[in-house]
Amino acid sequence: MLSESFVASLLASEKVPASAALRDAGICIHELQPACALRSTFKKSSTGPNGLAVTPTHVFAAQVDKAVVHVYSRLKGNQEATVPFPERIRSIVAAGGPNGDVLVIGTEGGRLILWEVCLGLKNL
Repeated sequence: MLSESFVASLLASEKVPASAALRDAGICIHELQPACALRSTFKKSSTGPNGLAVTPTHVFAAQVDKAVVHVYSRLKGNQEATVPFPERIRSIVAAGGPNGDVLVIGTEGGRLILWEVCLGLKNL
């Protein structure tokens, strides 16, 4: 059966009460078919606007007000790595083909960083 899903990112706020299930979660994967359900959540993943990149196998979240990207496995449903960068990150996007082999990261200082995900190489 064909299934559809989408990834949603929530920025934690003290003004908005969170349910017990979503208290520490900032990124959620929702399954739409065959029935609408919350498939998985990633803890401690607070990211702002333009701070989320999704590939078929991974979710990359730029941590709010920090210079790190959290890497989550969509297949295993867990965090695989925390990758540091030299500046705070304002935007992130997956590029380089259908598997998103390259991440383009925009920093607070206006620099672009190209990160070859499979090799772990960062071109500053």
